[in-house]
Amino acid sequence: MKKTDEKKNRGSVVGYILTPILLLALCAGAVVLCYSLAPEHYLQRYLNLAFMDTQKISSTTSGLTIKQREINTDPVTTSPNTDENPQNTTGKINYPTFGEQYAKLEAKSINLMVGVYYGVNSDLLALGACQSTQSAILGVVGNHVIDAHVNTFFADLNQLQVGDTVTMYTDYGRFTYEVSEKIEFNKTDKKYVGTTEADILTLYTCAPQVLGNSDLRVGVRCLLKTKEFYSQSTEQGGGA
Repeated sequence: MKKTDEKKNRGSVVGYILTPILLLALCAGAVVLCYSLAPEHYLQRYLNLAFMDTQKISSTTSGLTIKQREINTDPVTTSPNTDENPQNTTGKINYPTFGEQYAKLEAKSINLMVGVYYGVNSDLLALGACQSTQSAILGVVGNHVIDAHVNTFFADLNQLQVGDTVTMYTDYGRFTYEVSEKIEFNKTDKKYVGTTEADILTLYTCAPQVLGNSDLRVGVRCLLKTKEFYSQSTEQGGGA
């Protein structure tokens, strides 16, 4: 009789210990599953947007110094193209350093306005769009390659259509592009992200996928329509 009672007591103790652990594991699994099944991870999208808005001019994330420039996006004050002040098609370029927000990207047709950081890593992708350091700086002729997460800032990138306008603002000039084609390619394919002799803006992100990460990239290529520098200069840097 005593042995039976001892076994029952041991069983009760084991049950008390394992039950909370099992419940915790089930809850964690449910949270992960719900997050994975969310069509565009809206919660993370808005959390990232809110975090970006609270960034200071200079901050440090995981050993990386992140810098931001004051960038005017008012189309009235950023356009120097008037009869008295004709369009400056050449000018001085303020070259960014890795981790610096040096531009803002606007696509009114999809209600997109996002900061563009120079360089690509997980910290910068959490703050905005990122430009590859292997691509040309805005203002230099070449391929300007910019990407962002599909579940945050580029969630609606696939809604851009041929003919839509994309504007890139910097503190040294404004560059306006027109979407010329929609693209898709494998992540190992360098066809659309390599150097070009034409002035092209390439925007891309991962193809939406319910579970896991997709190897397919989707986006748009845009051709330069206008290049407007805020100050004249005879100096021009080379492309990347």
